[in-house]
Amino acid sequence: MVLYTPYDIDIIMQDLTKPQTKQREVRLTNGIVLLGQDVESGFKIERVVCGNCNAYLIPEYQPGMVIKLT
Repeated sequence: MVLYTPYDIDIIMQDLTKPQTKQREVRLTNGIVLLGQDVESGFKIERVVCGNCNAYLIPEYQPGMVIKLT
C-alpha cells in the first residue's frame, strides 16, 4: 500500500497508546521558528515556521534534522 501524505512517517505510524510528548518552540536570531522535541543529542526539528520562503530551503533546518542548541 502506498500512502501519499505531507506528514512525517513518525506521525503516521505513532503508537496512540503512549502519551504525547510536548513540542517545544525555538526562535533563532534570523527570525526562523523551529518546532520540535528535545533528544539526547540536541533538538530534533519537526516543523519550520517562517515568513521568509527561503528559510524552508536551508538544509540545516529540514524536518528530521537534529541540531545542537547552545
